[in-house]
Amino acid sequence: MQLTMHRRQAAGFSLIEALITMVVVGVGLLGLAKIQAAAVGNTQISRVRSLVALQTESLAAAMHGNRAFWAAGGTAPATFSVAGQTVTDSSNVLNQTLAPGQCLTGSPCTPQQLAAYDVQQWASTMNGNFPGYGATVNCTTTVGVPVNCNITVTWNEKYIAVNTPTASAAAAAAPTTQQSFTVYVQP
Repeated sequence: MQLTMHRRQAAGFSLIEALITMVVVGVGLLGLAKIQAAAVGNTQISRVRSLVALQTESLAAAMHGNRAFWAAGGTAPATFSVAGQTVTDSSNVLNQTLAPGQCLTGSPCTPQQLAAYDVQQWASTMNGNFPGYGATVNCTTTVGVPVNCNITVTWNEKYIAVNTPTASAAAAAAPTTQQSFTVYVQP
């Protein structure tokens, strides 16, 4: 008689054991989803940082390509800033208005006009890729000394808050942090 009772208890899982298993598997899947969301967010962040670095290097390359303006010592502005498509230059060299097609077709272009064209095209590209960015370029412009410039680009970066315990309307707008990237250039 005891033998039959023992067989009946070992016959299979109970409903509660199956439910506990489903809860454990569900929590595991939620953890995997959270890890996947963090990976996607970090991929986006690294993409933006790489593009900022590439775009900053493109301005440095344009400065190297126009040594008549940037490396002359005294002709390049000591500092200028860029926000959106607006170039702010106290010497009014880099923010001058160029005629459409100037510096592109066979029309001659002075080193000052080429520098203005390069900076304005760079600003337009940056604004298209990173709305709300800002850039500051500081150069040493002592005559007889090689020109050195620091290009600093700042932008707001959105990230996924994976450690937030609850979702709220305020958290729905992804948290942002300001980042910066600086390059030293000697045209």
